[in-house]
Amino acid sequence: MVWMRHDDDLKNMKWVFGFLLVLFFIAMVFLQFTAAAVIVFVGTVVGLQLFYLKQVGTKLVFQNNRMRKRVLYDGESSWQLVFKNDGLPIWGGQLKIWFHHAVEPIEEQRLSTGDLVELELPFTIGHNETIELNVPVTGKKRGISRLTKMEVLIPQPFGEGSVTLEYQPRLLQEQLVFPKLQKYPFGYTPSPQKPGEFNLKHSLFDDAFQPIGTRDYVSTDQFNQIHWKASVRMQNYQTKIFSQVANETMLFALNVSAYYGTIHDLEDRIEELASYIENCFNAGVPYAIAINIRSAGKMPYLYLSTGQGQKQRQQALELLSVISKNNATLAFSTMLGHLDIHTELPYTTYLLTDKSEEALRFIKKWSRQTQLTVLPGRKERDLA
Repeated sequence: MVWMRHDDDLKNMKWVFGFLLVLFFIAMVFLQFTAAAVIVFVGTVVGLQLFYLKQVGTKLVFQNNRMRKRVLYDGESSWQLVFKNDGLPIWGGQLKIWFHHAVEPIEEQRLSTGDLVELELPFTIGHNETIELNVPVTGKKRGISRLTKMEVLIPQPFGEGSVTLEYQPRLLQEQLVFPKLQKYPFGYTPSPQKPGEFNLKHSLFDDAFQPIGTRDYVSTDQFNQIHWKASVRMQNYQTKIFSQVANETMLFALNVSAYYGTIHDLEDRIEELASYIENCFNAGVPYAIAINIRSAGKMPYLYLSTGQGQKQRQQALELLSVISKNNATLAFSTMLGHLDIHTELPYTTYLLTDKSEEALRFIKKWSRQTQLTVLPGRKERDLA
């Protein structure tokens, strides 16, 4: 059953209808035809009410399409609710929806109950009609907001009484709110000893796909680097000049573990990491992310492999958006040990941790392999 019906008023109306039938037979026995006519009229009205409340909403269909929208902090989005009605029309109804408070409605009266927001909307739909209700919302808290419950209240158009339809299947719409982007100091240093994509004047590596000019040929140049068209034009062998490139890949390792739970400033640390991700995106810097929250798969923790561009930014922000204080964590030293064995360290590494003593062994080792920076929390930095 898609809709569960709550129609307590229907029982009372049945009692009234039965009582009217008894009065009708009494009136006919005593030949009170005027009273019988009045009773028939009232009974007809009550019967129509019973028929309407019994049949209304039986052919109301909600298009429960799977949909996940991504919202920036303070950005705007909307719930899209599509209904189709092949049965009796619904006039003056009310639609109630409940969703998590990661998003809040815009210019709508709401009632907040804990982590849920309750919203009431007017609802009217005719016979063989399809309507789409757009409920504008704005992102107010990092996380996932899901539609958890939906009800349609249908009043009796001929008198008193109503029916409430409660939607039973799981609602599939979600709003994913990205972390708030703060401004944190950020810097990186490309490595001239490793090949990469960052343009650098003094590097050991050339990008064969980015020729920028030619020069006169010398005996040490490779034969496949000769620019033949330029050589014919200059009447002298010319060698291609390529852009010099360096490695600039970065790794962000975030520690969210504290005793048997997560750190107290989880939101601040996630916003800080999100800001670093935004800086990398704007600068075109490839990066990887590791967070010591348990995960199933090849990596026993949350890990996003090295990448850059819009797709990498979206995956990184989605990864940060779904983190919760209820997630099971992994020891920071355990995650660093796994990274040390299974991954190749980039030239620049940031360790975001409030307890550097837990990673002291890896800090000493990695300092000889990468440009390592340990970033404590905001409170610890202020005390320092």
